[in-house]
Amino acid sequence: MKKINSSQVEERFLNTLLEISKTVKKNSERININQILKLIDMIIDVDSSNGMIFVYGAGRSGFIGRCFAQRLMHLGITSCFVSDAVTYRYSKEDLLIIISGSGITTSPLAIAEKANEIGGKIALFTGNPSSAIGNLSDLIIQVEGKSKDQATSLITLAPFTSLFDISTLAILDSIGASLMGKLNITETDIDKRHASIE
Repeated sequence: MKKINSSQVEERFLNTLLEISKTVKKNSERININQILKLIDMIIDVDSSNGMIFVYGAGRSGFIGRCFAQRLMHLGITSCFVSDAVTYRYSKEDLLIIISGSGITTSPLAIAEKANEIGGKIALFTGNPSSAIGNLSDLIIQVEGKSKDQATSLITLAPFTSLFDISTLAILDSIGASLMGKLNITETDIDKRHASIE
């Protein structure tokens, strides 16, 4: 592989940053806002009924899922990330949010199948709504960006699944902001729930 010089490195950096920001903007223009509003209502309904929000994703999607589970906790919403040391018992009163760009990754699919068997609600963030996990989901939010199944065929500057990953994180943080407004939660409220011994 041919190495690039310093000016080419700088150009690639700036163009990649621009590509990422354009993809996030594209999602803001194309996202199905009705599905977003439904998910916000589902989260509030489950929480107000003493249910719990479970979040799961494999690999990088898992890191993004953990970010969202933590943000829900900051908002006073009972949540956990599936497979962490502290994972609660999932029931039919709960909501599972899965992040899977391809919608066919092995561990999220297995978890979706089990959640479906138990009878709780499932929401999916994916680039592939008609996938196996999509077929099990009550709510699907389609995210624009390159997912794992397109990683080697779709050429982008941002590596592998970064466009899907960062777009999903932006959408989830925007949902967090919307929940703040709907539940009348302030930054001071978040600060009171924020870790104090980190």
